[in-house]
Amino acid sequence: MLLLVAAVAGCGHRTGPGTDVRDGQRTLDRYEYARVLMGTRCRIVLFAGSEQEAADAGAKAFDRIAALESVLSDYRADSEASVLVGLPVDQWHTVSPDLAEVLELSRRVFEASDGAFDPTVGPLTKLWRETRRTGQLPDGSRLEAARAVVGPGFVELEGRARVRLRKSGMGLDFGGIGKGYAADEALAVLRHEGFAIALIDFGGDLVAGDPPPGSPQGWAVEVRDGVGEVRRFLMANRALATSGDLEQFVEIGGGGGQGVRYAHIVDPRTGLGLTRRIAATVLAEQGWLADALASAACVLGPEGSDRLASRFPGVVIECVVGD
Repeated sequence: MLLLVAAVAGCGHRTGPGTDVRDGQRTLDRYEYARVLMGTRCRIVLFAGSEQEAADAGAKAFDRIAALESVLSDYRADSEASVLVGLPVDQWHTVSPDLAEVLELSRRVFEASDGAFDPTVGPLTKLWRETRRTGQLPDGSRLEAARAVVGPGFVELEGRARVRLRKSGMGLDFGGIGKGYAADEALAVLRHEGFAIALIDFGGDLVAGDPPPGSPQGWAVEVRDGVGEVRRFLMANRALATSGDLEQFVEIGGGGGQGVRYAHIVDPRTGLGLTRRIAATVLAEQGWLADALASAACVLGPEGSDRLASRFPGVVIECVVGD
């Protein structure tokens, strides 16, 4: 769901000793690190008293994201989510607290969005990945077969310990919530290590900690989604997510721009990719919520986004439809 989100204040290349930013008796310097995780470039910016402190804290934050990738990924056959859907149905299976929590959070957004966000959309996602490769729509029988195993009602949770799946052939897809959740967890690691002045930039999902030196109102963020105008925000202890079809879509039929443009974002209620150009930007207290609501808002459009935002106090959703 990457669009283009650039944190433009307090950012740039890693700054070495001598920045002369004071925090009590310490001199803080700005450091920046990046890795590719969950198939996306993840950037961490933080202020620390030394390069070794910053590197150690950043490594721990990246390790936390890597651990979550091994739980949530639907691209990896060995991830916990992928293994779970291959286990016998109608039986209880022990799962990690991370997987149970993300399933529970996903269920909350499913209910609030009237089904516009659905973590069990995996079989439909798989069909639409194939469509983007081949340029051919899935035939009706395959689409109906996939739709028959999609729905959170087929997933039962017992506390934060066990899960029971009701249908064989299910697939879990946390692409609409996983990066936001991972960014939250990465920032939590940095806070635990004593580095609250930090920003996690995870491919369209931003989670900001305390504001950077010289910008008490927050990190300055610029959003370019390819649909609406450039928008700028100041963020501190808050999350922002974007979703849309700027980069991932397929045009089927016609030619020379005369075909139907299908986005990679699938409406779980129909099983089809969205056909109108749309982008959503969400501000929320937590990254997982901003991430999931951005996905849901694209499905609901401006018509349903206000209602969706009203169900989560403090959330702001901007939804723009293109030509």
